[in-house]
Amino acid sequence: MFLAPIPNMHENDQNTTELLVLIITCRKSPPARVLSARAELEALNLPIEIEVLDGYVSEDDCIDAIYDAKTNRRRVKRPISRSEIAVYATHRMAWKRLTESGHPAAIVFEDDFAVRKPKIVEASIQFWREFLGDGRDMVKLFDFEKRKRNNAVCSARVREVDLVKWSAPSAGMVAYLISHDGAQKFLSRKRIFRQVDEDAKYFWELGLNIWSIPDNPVAEISNALGGSLVEADRQSHRERRFLRSLWGNLLVLDRKLRTWIYLRVARH
Repeated sequence: MFLAPIPNMHENDQNTTELLVLIITCRKSPPARVLSARAELEALNLPIEIEVLDGYVSEDDCIDAIYDAKTNRRRVKRPISRSEIAVYATHRMAWKRLTESGHPAAIVFEDDFAVRKPKIVEASIQFWREFLGDGRDMVKLFDFEKRKRNNAVCSARVREVDLVKWSAPSAGMVAYLISHDGAQKFLSRKRIFRQVDEDAKYFWELGLNIWSIPDNPVAEISNALGGSLVEADRQSHRERRFLRSLWGNLLVLDRKLRTWIYLRVARH
């Protein structure tokens, strides 16, 4: 993807002050993560104020109130771990911070990210209004790669940066722009039953308009920062029961079919 030089990056510095810049972390996260995340953002050629949110961990009793285990059993392939609930609750903390802040939008970074393409990340922050234009609720700067090629059902170009809406939305909430309206849509779900990544795949349930910047201008580097904080807990909640596995496969097929139908109807 070619990115043309952006003249005078500070011509609209007010845009960066209107955008809430958040790093989300938790007390289990090694200090090196936040230090690394701050350094990545401070190295950008932008005058931004960074806010760090200390989120939830699996031992916090308050996360129980937002988890709907009954709906999880009906609508998700496997139970989600307490660590995954805490991660979702922390993203919700960021969205609530946005809706209560008076800011029109935010860019949210998990604390295990690294900037791969500084000019694209700078453009997404400097010109966030254009990136979130045309009713886009979220623009993701990171998607986990799929085994098969992912095609775009529609695309746009903002400041020489390509944006796409994937035919098969990908997991990954490492870094994203989100509008005030997008945050409200996510928060309209009072109790959760999927991982936050998975809820983004079911975007139509909440009326979300989610786009991505292809080729990941941001990377996920948890392995370099001490490893995943949720993987062990996640693995302990994987069930091997045949019926649950079969039901999970049917749910995946249903999601793919609904996504295919929704995206093609929405284009007309």
